[in-house]
Amino acid sequence: MRKNRPLREALAEYLPQSSVEPVLSWFGNNRILLMVTKSRRSKFGDFRSRGAQTTPIISVNHDLNPYSFLVTLLHEMAHAEVFFNYKKRLLPHGPEWKCAYRKLALPIISNSGLDSQFTTIFAEHLQNPTASSSASQPLTMVLRSFDKPRDVTLISDIEPNTHFSLPNGLIFRKGEQLRKRFRCECVNNKRIYLFSPLAEIKPISDIEFIS
Repeated sequence: MRKNRPLREALAEYLPQSSVEPVLSWFGNNRILLMVTKSRRSKFGDFRSRGAQTTPIISVNHDLNPYSFLVTLLHEMAHAEVFFNYKKRLLPHGPEWKCAYRKLALPIISNSGLDSQFTTIFAEHLQNPTASSSASQPLTMVLRSFDKPRDVTLISDIEPNTHFSLPNGLIFRKGEQLRKRFRCECVNNKRIYLFSPLAEIKPISDIEFIS
């Protein structure tokens, strides 16, 4: 990632082409920096401000596909809008943020240059946006469809009562699906964990597990 790039150049690389100009216009009207960062497992992006004398910063992970980058960037731009407009502590994802998110995003997704399936699902999400886009299964699925092909297995792909592992070494047995998540028992500590259907796992065959 090259530092201190012209903003237009960076946006053109990371965003869907039809969204570049409105996003560029927003940054031109606001005193704020954009940082494209290395990948972070805990978050896709964030908004930081350290007082009126310091320029606020929006950061977004560099390895997101263009549509995931756009959703993440709009999410953080909405945080910036709340900061600029209210100058006081509010609920991070309260009504002010939701309103700002819709106000920023809806004009952009009405552009015919974006994928139609994405705009339909994102518009539904914006009716009552959540703190994380990954909390919305339909939005997560459509955003993943723009990822480069990867050899991954989701927990929803394996049969009940089969075993799987995570990168941290813990092994689980897949249980029943509750309302939205799968109830799974950890073999290592006998605790129960709830997994999103979109959780990426490594299947373990019965032979591997017994051995």
